[in-house]
Amino acid sequence: MNMRIVDFHHAFERGERTPLEVLEAVFASIEKDGAPEHVFTALTRERAERAARASTERWRSNKPLGPLDGVPIVWKDVFDVAGTVTTCGSRVRAQAAPATADAELVRQLEAQGMVSIGKTTLSEFAYSGLGINPYPGTPRNPVDQVVARIPGGSSSGSAAAVALGWVPCGMGSDTSGSIRVPAAFQALVGFKPSHGRYSTQGMYPLAPSLDTAGPLVREVADACLLDEMLTGQTCEPAGPLSNWRFIVPTGRALAQASPEVQAVFEDVLARLSRAGAGIEHREFAPFELTRRIFEEHGTLVAVEATRVHEALMASSEFLKVDPRIAARMRRGASLAQADRDIIETRRAPLAAMAGKDLAEREVLLYPTVSMTAPAMAPLEEDDEWFAQCNLQVLHNTMLGSYLDMPTLSLPAGPADDGLPVGVSLSAASGRDARLLGLGKAVQELLLR
Repeated sequence: MNMRIVDFHHAFERGERTPLEVLEAVFASIEKDGAPEHVFTALTRERAERAARASTERWRSNKPLGPLDGVPIVWKDVFDVAGTVTTCGSRVRAQAAPATADAELVRQLEAQGMVSIGKTTLSEFAYSGLGINPYPGTPRNPVDQVVARIPGGSSSGSAAAVALGWVPCGMGSDTSGSIRVPAAFQALVGFKPSHGRYSTQGMYPLAPSLDTAGPLVREVADACLLDEMLTGQTCEPAGPLSNWRFIVPTGRALAQASPEVQAVFEDVLARLSRAGAGIEHREFAPFELTRRIFEEHGTLVAVEATRVHEALMASSEFLKVDPRIAARMRRGASLAQADRDIIETRRAPLAAMAGKDLAEREVLLYPTVSMTAPAMAPLEEDDEWFAQCNLQVLHNTMLGSYLDMPTLSLPAGPADDGLPVGVSLSAASGRDARLLGLGKAVQELLLR
């Protein structure tokens, strides 16, 4: 369908379609395209039909709950949906008891009429940026019908469901880049908000002080609408782009972009410059200092994920975990206490520095991922390449996570090889509404 949330709203408002008709079309598309098991861990058909039927009656009575009423959505399988098992993409949790209550975010959006289609696949325990998972399977990146490419992770299935045109919104989680990476690889918009902006109650953790929930959509306007419905805040109009300065971080912090990605990024800079925006290349000290911490001491996600999975790692069930994910957990467990202390205590001062180093109308601008989506087969066959590629894919996105910077990944256009490239806008913590408003203006420029 490739429709935006606002398109569904207008169709319902004009009586052109009903939520029940849309739902039937969604399931028909899923069945027609086949292999939904690689995108979904569970389809919640009965629940969706009840919700769509109730929404249809509200629209017929001219009493919709709001602009989200009747709009389909999918949920990464870290969110509790009552009656389904929250598998986290792991054999370890395949036989867990079904959730008895919905995650708070599920409850909030369904209370506004959204229709939950099902739960989507992910990297096991959300602990990889590649999206590869032998259980329950890896969704193929829809952008290439010739070569099987990775979808990006860990919110791989949520992104694929949107990219395939089945739904206008997939909800994911982002700890180190898990929304932004699949957005970049699949030509979508991915929004990682400031920590705590959206509830993570009922969302299985990876690294609690980093974990955020956020949407994968086609346009920033939809992310703005969802944000407004969840927070009550209106996205701030950006005004003329000439009022903004885009800071391109220099130095060692960011991964060197491939020639294909760099060419697309330079085109974005040129288009912003022609629109009157200020472009400044300068070192962003919080990025540089954060990268140094990662290189010398380790990452915060490694510290916290080890705590989350401590009991699992001590049990025989740990043998069921994908060896590549298990290896990451073991590396985190091997960090010395002195390193852990440095990683945790330096975060708050660096986040505060990031806020001070960006003026009110300044944002960072950089490639979301330094490469386009690589082929899947070599990564499945080579554990060393898997680990190296995972680090490279998450290299840029991890920085903003540590500094609690709200970040939008926007589709910037195809590279010479035809594969999507994403660019990221990062703002100081708490400036989410302003960032979303700016992101909307930048995407409108890039779509011209």
